[in-house]
Amino acid sequence: MKTVKNFSGENQIAYQQSDIEKLKQEGVLTKAQDLWLEEFRRQGAEDRGTCCGGKGIEICYIGPGKRNYEYANLIKCPTGQGNVSAAESVGPALEYLKAKGIECKYNDGWMD
Repeated sequence: MKTVKNFSGENQIAYQQSDIEKLKQEGVLTKAQDLWLEEFRRQGAEDRGTCCGGKGIEICYIGPGKRNYEYANLIKCPTGQGNVSAAESVGPALEYLKAKGIECKYNDGWMD
């Protein structure tokens, strides 16, 4: 992880590729995605809302050789296309990641 200045001049944690690889190896990302899908199914697996692409859980990311960070999806949405269903079922995955100390948030994507 690397500390960077955000656009307000405040310090912010940016994840690097090595951090993401470590999370993959530890199974953290798979577990979070499974929790998200499990909650979606528990809620009835209805694909409700606007068709959106790019939905997922995002982090502040700084790529190799980059000077500035960007927000990137760490986990792609495992549910259908509807943004309402995705937003209503992401909670357990976010809670799990935050309990692991990962700074992240839900990204509703873009309308398709």
